[in-house]
Amino acid sequence: MEYAYRYGDPGRLYLNVTNRCTNRCSFCIRYHTRSLGGSILWGGPEPDLDGLREAVGARGAPEDFNEFIWCGFGEPTYRLDLIKEAADWLRSGGATVRLNTNGHACLIHGRDVLAELAAAVDAVSVSLNAPNCQRYLELCHPDPASIPEVGALSREDFWNATLDFLTRAPEYFREVQASVVAFTLSAEEVEESRALARSIGIERFRVR
Repeated sequence: MEYAYRYGDPGRLYLNVTNRCTNRCSFCIRYHTRSLGGSILWGGPEPDLDGLREAVGARGAPEDFNEFIWCGFGEPTYRLDLIKEAADWLRSGGATVRLNTNGHACLIHGRDVLAELAAAVDAVSVSLNAPNCQRYLELCHPDPASIPEVGALSREDFWNATLDFLTRAPEYFREVQASVVAFTLSAEEVEESRALARSIGIERFRVR
């Protein structure tokens, strides 16, 4: 598993630090390929800070990038400890730090972690993925067994967690974006998702 990879803009470096995820999305590319951007993102141990430093160093120095993005074949906020530990080093060359997330961080850790994330991350992109709970469950298949430490959770709790994260995120982060995957939704559902995002204060909306 490669911990740092480029995809698209050479000024961005993506950080892939876990394969664990709370969702089992029917559209996730990790079920069809082990790689992205020519890098193997599936399998192997999760890195510590030294391992991440080594992986980033193989691609360049922090000042060579304008943005670092926590995004890979898992939900990055499982590695909240690493996200916080790496923040000052990643920003040392002037880069911003973005988190691509499904919004389940508070469920994963059993507490409100937005303030902790905000100290380490400048911008967030949250995978809304659906206009309502029913479609979210159909598409994303949240798995309560993915965080057994927290105790009994319903599948609906994961949708509610995503909405709660999105609703409160503007209080903590400089930029907040909601996203959906175009081919999984009808054009009407995309617009319903956009309207939902706007109704909770999120103007930035991306159709991937």
